[in-house]
Amino acid sequence: MTPNPYASPKSDSTGLHASSKSHRLARRCLRLALVILLAPAVYNFICFSSPAAADADELRMQNASAWITWVNGFGFCLTAGAIWCLGLPLLELLTVVIHRIFSRTTSVEAWKEALYQALSRAPLFSVLGAVLWTLWVAAIYRLGIGFYAASVPIGVAAHLLAAGLYVPLFFRWYTLEHPKL
Repeated sequence: MTPNPYASPKSDSTGLHASSKSHRLARRCLRLALVILLAPAVYNFICFSSPAAADADELRMQNASAWITWVNGFGFCLTAGAIWCLGLPLLELLTVVIHRIFSRTTSVEAWKEALYQALSRAPLFSVLGAVLWTLWVAAIYRLGIGFYAASVPIGVAAHLLAAGLYVPLFFRWYTLEHPKL
């Protein structure tokens, strides 16, 4: 596309603003993070749904509840599809709501740009999260480690990892409102 020769020097006549580029990058990064996290999610679903029963009564109970596996699978696919399609719009809506509550000086667009920058780091964090999730599933279902013995240390690490995404975002929003910090 050729630039408009009559446009003022300050205008962007290509029709592509930095925020739309950031928006597309954030959407790609969020979707890539979802794809990365789908691998341990499927592993968790398979381990949770597989019949590991030892006696006939437990096998009968597993067969009677096979429809629950289908319902869980449908819910799994529905959730993944919703995150794929609505993940970024919902995060943007949440950003607008938080902006209206806490912002006094900056624009919502600046807050969205901070969100997009935070989401650009999501694929790296999702790789580390996928490793933690896979370790948790293996510890529970394959190694037979107790639920709490596996969940507490891995859960703490997973929450600290997630904080690596949202704490810098909240700090950036705070510094947008209080630039003298």
